[in-house]
Amino acid sequence: MSIQIITPQQWQTQRWQNGGGITHQLCRKDDEQGLLWRVSVAEVATDGPFSRFDNIDRVIMLLAGAGFSLMGVGDNPQLLATPLAPFSFAGETPIHCSLINGAVRDFNLMTRRGALTASLEVLTLNSEAQLLPLGGQTIIFVAKGGVEAAVNGQRFTLDTEHSLLLSNEKGTLQLSASNAAKVVFIRLDAATER
Repeated sequence: MSIQIITPQQWQTQRWQNGGGITHQLCRKDDEQGLLWRVSVAEVATDGPFSRFDNIDRVIMLLAGAGFSLMGVGDNPQLLATPLAPFSFAGETPIHCSLINGAVRDFNLMTRRGALTASLEVLTLNSEAQLLPLGGQTIIFVAKGGVEAAVNGQRFTLDTEHSLLLSNEKGTLQLSASNAAKVVFIRLDAATER
């Protein structure tokens, strides 16, 4: 059981080998087979192919910028121009990304297929508290605004782009905000637990 706040100053930043962008890793977990899950924010500066991740399920959504189009996920390009609208795809899919009008910033969740069940929701918070069930791993990412969080008698204040990482905590998480904050709520459980 552990509770951790992750600020942007703690992100692990890596430039892409192709020079087309930057990935900020917020948090991740590996096991003896490699990547189990990862949460990251990417800054995409140019058009180009996505990296291939075999046996990984991905969820991506726009955080800032005009948006981008993904070719390779179906007969027609998938347009991601609405902020915080999740799109899921298989990590081994050969995808080419085209920017609509300049650089974008996006949010990414990766989970190993078959090992985890993952749920991702985008919530709008106001002063009325929302109670949320905790998973084996629960991750809150504040996309906009400031958030008050309470879990098992502990209270936390989270600013924009702060994350709250809860590992094996029981009970519920209470979230509230003073003005229409947007949060990404992620629950990860071992596939055999549900």
